[in-house]
Amino acid sequence: MYRLLTLALCAGVLAPAFFGCDSANPSGDDPNNPGPFLPAQALPGYPVPIDSLWGFADAEGRLTVEPQFDFADGFYDNLAAVQQGLLWGYADSTGAVVISPQFDIAGRFADGLAPVRSGDAWGYVRANGNMAIQPTYDTARSFSEERAAVKTGFTWGFVDATGAEAIPPQYAAVGDFSAGVAAVETPEGWKYIGPGGGTQIAGPFADAGEFSEGLAPVLIGEAWGYIDTSGNIVLNPIYEDAGSFHEGAARIRVDERWGYITTSGDYIVEPKIASAGDFSEGRAPVRFNNRWTYVKRSDGLVIGSPAFDSAGEFRGGLAQVSIDGSIGYINVNGEYVWYPSN
Repeated sequence: MYRLLTLALCAGVLAPAFFGCDSANPSGDDPNNPGPFLPAQALPGYPVPIDSLWGFADAEGRLTVEPQFDFADGFYDNLAAVQQGLLWGYADSTGAVVISPQFDIAGRFADGLAPVRSGDAWGYVRANGNMAIQPTYDTARSFSEERAAVKTGFTWGFVDATGAEAIPPQYAAVGDFSAGVAAVETPEGWKYIGPGGGTQIAGPFADAGEFSEGLAPVLIGEAWGYIDTSGNIVLNPIYEDAGSFHEGAARIRVDERWGYITTSGDYIVEPKIASAGDFSEGRAPVRFNNRWTYVKRSDGLVIGSPAFDSAGEFRGGLAQVSIDGSIGYINVNGEYVWYPSN
């Protein structure tokens, strides 16, 4: 089964002693890390709830769009999916609804298209509100590298932006395209195909993840390792689980605990974490027992004691966190920009 590697966002205790706690900016002194990290460009807005309705705030925590939606997602390609009543549409950074609520489910924009569901079928809408691909699929994912994974019946294939079947449905499971290839599950196991459907890395592997930064995690026998874009094993299969590389670091699991390694296999953080997310903007969410905090890419130190019930990725300099069902935002130093609200 294709591994999405999503986090189980749970709740905990103080950071164990093997992590330091330091709120300094990343230094980039470690030759194995890609720092220093430049300040991220702010997003058009960040969804915030007030009295059960959602609006948007800016990167400084100022309310820019008054709460008016029953739910709001983040901005992707400058549009955010918003819910009004039972239906979903899209709003711009001013809060204006530019695609009227008409969908049962609305996905995130990528490559100028977003997957949407009407009734039981999925299609794709353009940023101008016109349907690019009429709802015909049982499941549909966001576009990546001009291809989107779609499911018909029990098999997956890929469509292009015109709606043409670039790769007809034929696979039990698929990953998204990255670095020009996608992992697909065949009866023999997992392999990688190109945008035209031709085999690029034959495998077969017991499981396979997406390429990122020139490497992809693959399951060989009962252990995970990493291959390069030629299919050569670069890091031997010694891990219980493994994620893709982000900012020169990948999360791996050993003895039921998570840590982080560099592309050379050196540890940034020893595997002693209950759960771990991917790095973005120099930070990665980590869980100790039942609460979350963030670890820095530059030195492996946490930015504060675990305090959150859930912790999202950093986007535009901020990360969404929750405490007791309330939503807030912190900056890369762990300081609140928007105090938790609901």
